[in-house]
Amino acid sequence: MTRRFSSLLALVLALTLLTGCSMEQFTAFLTGSEPAETQEDQEASDAPVETPADEMASETVLTEAEAPEVLRLPYQSAYGLNPFVSESFANRAVMSLVYEPLFQVNGSYVAEPVLAESAAVSEDGKTTTITLRSGVVFHSGAAMTAQDVVYSYTQARDSYYYDSRFVHFSSVTAPDDMTVVITTDTAMESVALLLDFPIVRSGTADVPQTESNQTEDADAAGTEPASTVTGKDLIPDGTGPFDFQAPSTLTRFDRWWGGDTLALPYDEAEVVLCDTATDIRDHFEYGSVNLVYTDPNASAYATFHNETDYELWSCPTTVMQYLGFNLNSDLYSNAALRAALTYGIDREALVSQALGGFATAVSLPAVPGSAYYDAGLAAGFDYDPAQFQAQLDKAQIQDYNDDGKLDIYFEGYAIPVGGKLIVNAGSSQRVEAANLIADSLNELGFSITVEAMDSSDFREALRYGNYDLYYGEVRLSPNFDLGCFFREHSLGSYGGMTNSTMLTLCAAMLENSGNAYDLHKRVLEQGYLCPLLFKTYALYTARGATDGLSPAVDWPLGQLSRTSTPEQTDTPVE
Repeated sequence: MTRRFSSLLALVLALTLLTGCSMEQFTAFLTGSEPAETQEDQEASDAPVETPADEMASETVLTEAEAPEVLRLPYQSAYGLNPFVSESFANRAVMSLVYEPLFQVNGSYVAEPVLAESAAVSEDGKTTTITLRSGVVFHSGAAMTAQDVVYSYTQARDSYYYDSRFVHFSSVTAPDDMTVVITTDTAMESVALLLDFPIVRSGTADVPQTESNQTEDADAAGTEPASTVTGKDLIPDGTGPFDFQAPSTLTRFDRWWGGDTLALPYDEAEVVLCDTATDIRDHFEYGSVNLVYTDPNASAYATFHNETDYELWSCPTTVMQYLGFNLNSDLYSNAALRAALTYGIDREALVSQALGGFATAVSLPAVPGSAYYDAGLAAGFDYDPAQFQAQLDKAQIQDYNDDGKLDIYFEGYAIPVGGKLIVNAGSSQRVEAANLIADSLNELGFSITVEAMDSSDFREALRYGNYDLYYGEVRLSPNFDLGCFFREHSLGSYGGMTNSTMLTLCAAMLENSGNAYDLHKRVLEQGYLCPLLFKTYALYTARGATDGLSPAVDWPLGQLSRTSTPEQTDTPVE
């Protein structure tokens, strides 16, 4: 439902005067809150409340908003615009204007060509040949070549953000200026899905070294020695539709290969310096910023209140949250017990209560709508209390001690079913979700205790097996490769998960993206993982600032094509 808050203000105020409402009641009427509710209470609210204001909004005809005169984006200068080292989430919106990838992964998790013209896969599936788009130039005026792509790949491969996706890459070479050849150690149908990292001009993302004679020259001239430049201080040369002109201007690049197809009706944009998430929120609400990309479930997130009239664009991700198990523990060495839990967790309630709706509930380790998600298979592992009880009976789990708690026999002794569920205390959202799961299962007879740990203790507990269950989050590669869970010494391979049979099934899925059925079925039947949800990110814009965005995975402004419609809201989200 489209809600345009600011345009209703006069109408609601008039109704307030006619009905004799107090100003306190008037505020509550607009927000859908109780009059005595505090700001903290509003920020804690997860779902919009239906009010008469909602009903009037649906019946009121409003004129379309005009685009702001200037597009303004928040910029955290301390993190910079080097896409391979920057840790600022907000800065990725700016990067979407400055840089471009070979391919983008759209909302259906399909690779769409950007700087690549085409991709051809060899008969054995181990060689992918990329033909580059002709006529692409960098902001410096240099022509883009295959050597720039190889250079950008090495930067991505050595970065924390992209490195894990290249585990199967054997080589990336440039036989000529317009061709890139990628070889892999296993057959891969869709290497293109992994090529959505930014392409920059060769050498421009290198961190320069301060030489001793430079320091001596500076001293001799009576100036301060030059400080060492770090990766985040660099702004590599990109090909995007806007060129960043320090310190604060983005200028339309008149040699952009896309020509006049840009969906943003601006010749220039500005960046507004912000230090914190609260700064970004405040700038947006006061109108000095009109486009913000954010993770609504990040610990540093500052709630966007309903006093601001905005449009909300949902942005796809590959960030999965799940329950993991210690297969070496007394309890969760039992596959039947692990497999039962998928039927005992109400994922939709979890998304609503712990993530404010900014996620997609899943029972398979892939996103619905992608080629990797089989809806029929997923239905067989969804939340189902009756099936949950049937699975517990199958595992011979019952209250043997008549104490109201479920037990399972292990080595001749009845032990309570539950155990220690650990979670990273650095994410308040994950802590809340872990507690919701524990509470719901404990109501059904489990005995789960949640222990929130700081990041280092959490990783150590995983490494040494000091847990029964853990609440995990992982950013999968865009082809939803699960090898990171079953490959020895790999991310996610905790608690005895190393498994050659599962790696074989992972390889079969990589060879054919439609061949995920067997892999996912075994993951759920054996209870290796209990997938819960995939997060979605948010792109907030002032109403009318954009009108045709198609947010892509990791590229919030997509290809800047006019193909999608935003969700629109005036309710607080968290």
